[in-house]
Amino acid sequence: MKVKHSKYKNTGILFELLTRQLTSDTITGNQSKSLSFLKKHFNSKTELLKEYKIYHTLATQKYNKDSQATMLIETLLEAHRKLNKSQLRREKYNLIKEIKRTYNVNNFFKAKITDYKIMASIFNLIENKEATPLSIVNSKVTLLEHITEKNTPIKKDVVLENFNKQDKDTRLLTYKVLLEKFNNKYSNLQENQKTLLKEYVNSVTNSPALKSYINQEIKEVKKDLTKYTKKVKDKAIAIKLNETKEMIKPLCKKSSIHDDNVTNLLNYYELVNELKTIHG
Repeated sequence: MKVKHSKYKNTGILFELLTRQLTSDTITGNQSKSLSFLKKHFNSKTELLKEYKIYHTLATQKYNKDSQATMLIETLLEAHRKLNKSQLRREKYNLIKEIKRTYNVNNFFKAKITDYKIMASIFNLIENKEATPLSIVNSKVTLLEHITEKNTPIKKDVVLENFNKQDKDTRLLTYKVLLEKFNNKYSNLQENQKTLLKEYVNSVTNSPALKSYINQEIKEVKKDLTKYTKKVKDKAIAIKLNETKEMIKPLCKKSSIHDDNVTNLLNYYELVNELKTIHG
């Protein structure tokens, strides 16, 4: 049974969309009102922050046993029942009103949501007044499975690993890990990297437009690698660059878009940008 759900009323989703909008504005160099919204509506004096913490805990806390997960869910549901509901409704109403006044609502709410099913299940348990007994049971089962599931190990980037094993001269040509730059040094990102991140932040997960954009960029990266490989005099480096080019594959129609796809493309951009700096 599909959970009846409203993104507008889901505090977890509202918070995530505001932080994504803040990220997008920062990347493009625009002054962001999202930061002021977050400070105003999610501070220690608001019920919204208390509710968000409940969403966040249910979405991120992990336990090995079902009994522990069940206790967590029941404890947080009880904590939510103690919130000042009239104040919470007023705060949420004012936040949504400011969002509608500031942003294109359709674009704002169509952005991809991390763990959408989990957020919808939490909403169904704590906020949905029209929830049926069956939908409540289904939502609890979804949360139990989510809380007790084992974390999937993050796949290592094989290309990055291979480059890091090379000598100093080869490492000069390798790409850097972009996540650190992304988090701390926005100004250091090149235009192609900023554009990709903006597309990703503002797109719905697995949207055809985003997939088409990524595949077109992959073609351009491979063209650039082919061009600059011909200018590299060191044969060992040229071989590695050719190997890298062959490892870059476009996304097929049935494949989903994951953070790894974007991170890898950012890294390939970094490699191309470094080659451009060295070889012009």
